[in-house]
Amino acid sequence: MDSGENQIESLASDELTSDLDDTDSPVIVDDEDGAEEEGQKRWHEELEEVLAEGFVDQGIIKGVCKCRSIPHKFRSQVWKICLNVASRADSMASWDGKLDLQNQGQLEEECTEEVEALFAEQPELELDGIEKTNCISDAVAVITFYCKCRALKFTKGNGFVRVLKPLLALGFNRADLYNCFYAMMSRYVPRMDLSSNVTNATYNLLRLLLLYHDPEMCSRLDTLKVSMESFSSSWFTTIFASHCSTPVVSAIWDIYLQKSDPFFILYLALVILLNAKEQIMMSDVGTSDKQETIESLINAPSVLTAEDVDDFCLLASYYNDRTPSSFRRELGGCFYSGTMVASASKVDAIASDLAQAFCLKVSIPELLLSSQPSHGSVSDEEGPKIRFFVVDCRPAQEYNRGHLLTAFHLDATLMLKEPSEFDTALSSLFTAQQQAIQAGSAAGGEHLCFIGSGNEEDDQYMYMVVANLLQKRQTYVSLARGGYAMLVAYLADVGIDLTEWIVGAECEKSPSKGQSASGKTAANADGRTQGMQLLMKKMAGNLFEKSVHLKDKVTRFIENVDEDWSAEERHIQASDKSKPYRGTQSVFSIGDENEHDDEEESEKLLKEQVIEELESWTSRSDVKHCYECQYVNPDGQLFPAYLALTDDEMYCLLVVKGRKERRRAKQTWVRAKPPRLMRAIVKITSRRSFPELISFKFGDLDSPEVDSVDPPIVATDRYILPDAGTATKNVKYMIIEAEKRYKQSKSDQPSTNEPSHSGTTSS
Repeated sequence: MDSGENQIESLASDELTSDLDDTDSPVIVDDEDGAEEEGQKRWHEELEEVLAEGFVDQGIIKGVCKCRSIPHKFRSQVWKICLNVASRADSMASWDGKLDLQNQGQLEEECTEEVEALFAEQPELELDGIEKTNCISDAVAVITFYCKCRALKFTKGNGFVRVLKPLLALGFNRADLYNCFYAMMSRYVPRMDLSSNVTNATYNLLRLLLLYHDPEMCSRLDTLKVSMESFSSSWFTTIFASHCSTPVVSAIWDIYLQKSDPFFILYLALVILLNAKEQIMMSDVGTSDKQETIESLINAPSVLTAEDVDDFCLLASYYNDRTPSSFRRELGGCFYSGTMVASASKVDAIASDLAQAFCLKVSIPELLLSSQPSHGSVSDEEGPKIRFFVVDCRPAQEYNRGHLLTAFHLDATLMLKEPSEFDTALSSLFTAQQQAIQAGSAAGGEHLCFIGSGNEEDDQYMYMVVANLLQKRQTYVSLARGGYAMLVAYLADVGIDLTEWIVGAECEKSPSKGQSASGKTAANADGRTQGMQLLMKKMAGNLFEKSVHLKDKVTRFIENVDEDWSAEERHIQASDKSKPYRGTQSVFSIGDENEHDDEEESEKLLKEQVIEELESWTSRSDVKHCYECQYVNPDGQLFPAYLALTDDEMYCLLVVKGRKERRRAKQTWVRAKPPRLMRAIVKITSRRSFPELISFKFGDLDSPEVDSVDPPIVATDRYILPDAGTATKNVKYMIIEAEKRYKQSKSDQPSTNEPSHSGTTSS
């Protein structure tokens, strides 16, 4: 392969070393190859067994295949499962069969050309019993029906036939072929059916991702006046099928469908761009060089071979793990027609905002989650979590009135008023950032997130600071969406006490009810004052004199962060331990300000729980699912936890710090709260503004109103679940199954006097 492939191999070996170092590598190369072949054979056999069992979904496929290329003999079955069309009816059954599109001749011509090319590329298809004439007729019928259903006009080269081509190689019948094609187009091909802003949204986001990871290269493309659309349009509209061979495209789609992440193609495109950096940086400004650069980028994916695909996707995952993810939920409606949106005008407004953005924006929930001390402490298959170093660019007076407790203050107005002082302040910022990272603080991270007031006019100085850093090739630069105003509004919306996250003069003047009653505010203030005195000495030489009292706040949190978050968690039960679901007052709803009379008893019960390794739970045969999450206690405090589900019960496993005598590396220790019955769940709710915040509401099974439309709610548990959609889907399924088992046992034992109950959901 040429130098482009060598760069991919080099990047893969350099940037993924930390992941590969954790594996045991034999001394003898031949043994290593043999072990790899044996491991591959093992998971192939496991995949075959899983597919033969029948009840399988995308999550199970991903767990077995672990985002690797799939053998051809399993591909058709796996793709139908991942696209969720395995049991779908024939959508074309009602079609009259008329082939009368406006450009029907062009469609038939392109289908014939692509099928001829497919059989020339893979002559073994005829040996598999796939007939060329049938492929052509199926392709024409499927695309004709698709264009009629979606009221689309077919134009030659619009990508429809190219997307269909890898599906034709799998020998689907016409019904499955259409269902798979429709799913691919609606879920993974960016939409082109709305305004120009929406059409350009994909290219605008790709530019922002490149700016986030490599501002130097992004600036060079801007200088050359090479737009993202000019070379990447065919990448997105055909999911690389227009430039890669069918075996390579199929291998890429194997991983793409397992991940079930439509935005993953952006990171694949990002890797291709970064791999071509050397050539782009050497290009001169001029018409000829510009066109050559565009042509070379258009054809860049064509150098990939099937053997490169795994490394190619690993690199894409590497950049995916190191990019803020909140844009996915906000921009999904702009990109994919399968995403439900309120209106076309709303989508257009979101796309317009994206077009005007000059750097990536981070949502307030993601910013707060990254500020948790436990965030990213436990490695998992999803990769490392990113941390932000938050920079508050509001005037000092506003910052002193109230600011995020982990935020560093940088007076953006100094950039124009006092340039030399601004340079000193900026130097202090980077010094504080490095010290926070070295201390392992929740306030420290490689990723810079700037937060302003939320008012466009007031934030102009902040935008100038961000632009200045990007010109200096500073990577990982982002803005907090909505600024400080959005931060305060969000905390109020989810019912979290402002003083848990905000510090400043305004918070000190008006403490919350809970703090006044418990006396926690004064104790925390004393602890912070002591921390401040210690760190004044440590960082006095590094921080800018005029804002030392502000920068000192950051450093004191670097010292004191563990103390703030290591307090013993409160038990959510207010009743007897042997009956965790009955007689509990409703203290779990967001914003509840009731006092808890049984706090001491609850805390005592929590301390009595056995501390175990997380692995002892995940390895249990009765534990069907285990999700990493954040537990939200009645006071709005967040604690790292895991939600374990068995057939009949739900367990909250609170993460606790390992003791000194525990020497095993990367070991997670948990303490289980008393379980909740699946059947006791009467409602599952989430907030539109924060869909990851899930509330499970429990009813009293002894209540005579348990079968009513609105049974009495006696308890509510709240969790922040990153994979909320999958988790709630599994919980609902387990509730139904638990209810079935209960009814069966009730019919077998008529003497049972516990009333029947079934869970319901709402959002």
